[in-house]
Amino acid sequence: MKRYALIMAALALGAGVAGAQVSPKRFAVVTRLGVMTPERAASQDMAGLIGLDAEYALNKYFGIGTALDIGRGNNRREDFVQRLRFGNPAVAGGDTIFYQFLGQPVNTLNLALMGTARIPGKVSPYAMAGVGTYVLIMDAQANGSTRTLSGASFSVGGGVNFQFSEKYGMQLDARATQLQGFKRERLDPSDGRFPNVWFPEDIPAPPAAKNTALNTAFTLGFRYVPGAGN
Repeated sequence: MKRYALIMAALALGAGVAGAQVSPKRFAVVTRLGVMTPERAASQDMAGLIGLDAEYALNKYFGIGTALDIGRGNNRREDFVQRLRFGNPAVAGGDTIFYQFLGQPVNTLNLALMGTARIPGKVSPYAMAGVGTYVLIMDAQANGSTRTLSGASFSVGGGVNFQFSEKYGMQLDARATQLQGFKRERLDPSDGRFPNVWFPEDIPAPPAAKNTALNTAFTLGFRYVPGAGN
């Protein structure tokens, strides 16, 4: 009987702690680290990513807030091939052919307003969706001037939050962000001046360009709820 009472007391205490993991009417701040993988047609390599979320809990099930993602990677050099000719200009403009693969660093910033739905508890699954805006910032030295690309973005995702205490926790999540009005040619520092049009069979052509780009991100985050438990 005594053992049964102890077990029931432990379960009640655990339930109380689990219920306290979500703090309605409070802000939570999440710092995230991970990787971002653009779709192949975007002509960008996998990039490192850092993120910062600020979420206000409307109640223990729903929240609203902002999410900032910053990624830094490179364009795919093999998708921007320049075919240059040198040597004797009397021989078809030059008797020596030189192929140059043009690359440059690309910074991706996405700021979104996000809504979150979660199942509260020590292990708390959640789903999210949002709308925002993005900007791609290309390398000024490679382009000879500042060059950017911006537009609207739409995001969906989900993950699991592991609560350590009322204030602290860790989370794993995956997010997909679609960039609208994407223009792949903006990633070409040469502006397409010397394309490889004579012998395309020498170097495979990139996939067909699209006016959208889908970025998939996987992150590990540290969650902090200021003032919780006070």
